[in-house]
Parts: sequence; C-alpha cells; structure tokens
Amino acid sequence: MSGIVKWDEIDRLEHCCDVEDLWAQALGLLSGIGFEFVIYLTVDEAFGAPQLFTNAPAVHAGTPAANDPFLAHCCSSYAATFTGAEFVEDYAYLGEQERAFIRAASEKTGFHAGIALPMRLQGSARFGGFNLGTGKTRAEFQAMVEGRIEELRFLCLVVHRKMEELTAGGAGEAAFRQRLLAPFPKARAALSPREQEVMYLFSQGLSTKQAAEACQISTHTVSDYAKSAYRKLGVRNRVAAVRQYEALLASAEAAE
Repeated sequence: MSGIVKWDEIDRLEHCCDVEDLWAQALGLLSGIGFEFVIYLTVDEAFGAPQLFTNAPAVHAGTPAANDPFLAHCCSSYAATFTGAEFVEDYAYLGEQERAFIRAASEKTGFHAGIALPMRLQGSARFGGFNLGTGKTRAEFQAMVEGRIEELRFLCLVVHRKMEELTAGGAGEAAFRQRLLAPFPKARAALSPREQEVMYLFSQGLSTKQAAEACQISTHTVSDYAKSAYRKLGVRNRVAAVRQYEALLASAEAAE
C-alpha cells in the first residue's frame, strides 16, 4: 500500500464482526491519512433507502442524503472526482441548489476539498461510495492525494466489501460474493467477480501473496483465478493479462 496503510490494518478490517467496529476502524485509518471528514453513502436504484455513515452529519442536516450531488454526478463512472467548495466551479453541470449544498457543507463543517470514490454505479440495485474531505485548499489537497488515489480506492473497496458483507443479513458469504462489485458491468461476461478482483489487485501492482492476503484466500487459489482469467483473456502471463484487463475496462467505460 506504499505507506498509506499496512497489511495488518487491512487484515483487521477484514476480520471486523460488526458494522460499528468496521466504521470505527475505517474512520481511524482515514483520519490517520489526513481526512477529517468521511462520508459513506449508498442508496437504492430509485435514490431511496439511503444508508449513511459519516463523522460529519451537519453536511446533510436539513437536506435528504439522497439529494447529495455525489450520487447524481459522481456515480456514473468509477473515476475519482474532486469535491468540496474548492472545486465547485470546475463542474458546469451542477445546478444552483447543488452548488448551494456544497458551499453550505463547507461553511457548516469546514469540508473545503475532498475526493469522491464511487464503489458501485448507478444502475446497480444499490450504488454510492465514499466522499473523503479535508479543510485544505485546492492546491494543498491535490498535493496530498497526488499518486495515492488508487491506494485510497483500494482501502475504500475493502471497507465497502466488508460493509456489504456485514449488512447482507442472512444471505451469507456465498450471496455476498455473488453480488460482488465488478469494476464495469460489461466486463462481467468475460471474467467472474473473483477473477476480476484478482486482476484488479494485480493491476494495482500487488503480488500474488498480497492479493491472497487482501482476499483472504490462499496463494494457490489466487493463482488458479489468475490462470482462469488468463485463458479467458487469451494471454499467457500477468503483464499481458493486466494490459488486456485494463483495455477491457477502458472499452467498457467508453461504451457507458
């Protein structure tokens, strides 16, 4: 993780047994990185039944969480989006009410600059993700996250996956894995969720051992998933597979 978090911290997240403990640990890790404000928000496909975890409740005070511009504008792709009053003028598509919401959040809490990291896209049964904020200026924040966005995305993905697992009710691990988020919907036909997960981790530079630790499976199982992915992608090694996987994602994203 290049210093953002240690693997033992990831392991502790994976072993959380309840939502409260998971949220507390996630807050601790993210605040340690430098994020003063953490918002995890998901809704159903009709923007209903919001699930909100945040250490900045004033952001949504007086405004339904489902009206957060993050859901309407940041969850149409997996691209990271800079958020907060410091970046509000960058987005011509924002309406006046949305701009007012962002500026009010800044005034009420000090959330001036942040980054939105979608974990699931519009069109899924539920969608949403993380909005991580600071009181920094635009330039300070960009310097803070430069070269670290994919590591932050991976950390948030671990928390998101565990949150999904813990809130799955009686569905159990098998049902949770069946619903596991694929990076892009159109890529699912090519690779299974587990194969995509392994290829995503490889694309982030993780070794087989590190991918096994992140997924809580053996290195042999990771290798089996990788070999299956290689066959489906029509390649023979990891470098070629990662290139083909990234090309597949880029093609799927362009077709959205």
